[in-house]
Amino acid sequence: MTEYSDEIPLNDAFVAQLLSEQTPHWANLPLRRVVSSGTDNAIFRIGDKLLLRIPRRPSAVALLSKELQWLPHLQGLPLEAPVLRFRGHSKRGFDFGILDWMEGQTATPEQVGNWQEAALSLADFLKALHLKDTRGAPLAGDSNSRRGVALRELTEVTRPAIDLVADEIDASRAHALWEEACTAEFLQPPVWLHGDLKADNLIVRDGVLRGVIDWGLSAVGDPAADYATAWFWVDPSARAQFRDRLALDDNDWLRSQGWALYGAVIALSYFRGGKNDALCRQSRLTLSRLGLLI
Repeated sequence: MTEYSDEIPLNDAFVAQLLSEQTPHWANLPLRRVVSSGTDNAIFRIGDKLLLRIPRRPSAVALLSKELQWLPHLQGLPLEAPVLRFRGHSKRGFDFGILDWMEGQTATPEQVGNWQEAALSLADFLKALHLKDTRGAPLAGDSNSRRGVALRELTEVTRPAIDLVADEIDASRAHALWEEACTAEFLQPPVWLHGDLKADNLIVRDGVLRGVIDWGLSAVGDPAADYATAWFWVDPSARAQFRDRLALDDNDWLRSQGWALYGAVIALSYFRGGKNDALCRQSRLTLSRLGLLI
């Protein structure tokens, strides 16, 4: 599990005290921390049926508070979303949530039984998510690490990140793809998006895609930020089915590539050198699928 210089000190004793003070009816259940490649929150199992989600870093405090506020609104989708059972507040100044534990495995390639079915299920989930009421919802931007903003707003960080990993990718082609993607504007009304549809946030049971977790980057904006999963999660054999199910036009598809490129080069340029090997492997796979890896 990667550690960060601004990490909020968290341990079993601290979490046990939170439970004792705020949810004493759960305080005697077994407690253990879950190892995760996630960078924003820590997860603690509470017995067999519950988990506690708490921010690991100051930058994640507002993201988790927003997630806990809006999770009840995001129920009833074709794929399961976490069910909030309790929202608490630490004396250190941040919220935490207790949710139902979602049974299953993370949706790594070897866990997915049928990629065509999985891709269609995820597409249907996104179609339903886009129908959720957006009144009063957080807008893409500072509330969700800018997932779903206009791509051109990210140029100032994307271009340097491309150059930083030029030893691994075709930087000229990456810059050209980025420039082209930025011209494919999103002109429709903004919709709800998840913001981070990678394997770690998708749950399968018996090989079937069943749930979507970690809604900290959700907001209302350009759904192409989620369409990018076509390049970093959906198997290439099912990519066309995913696109067809969502009826994505060329502009949508180009923006999805832009979002995939952005996510991959930002993560790879920052986490190389042993900081987060799992995320770097995923980033390199994405860049390979975009035809950019040397």
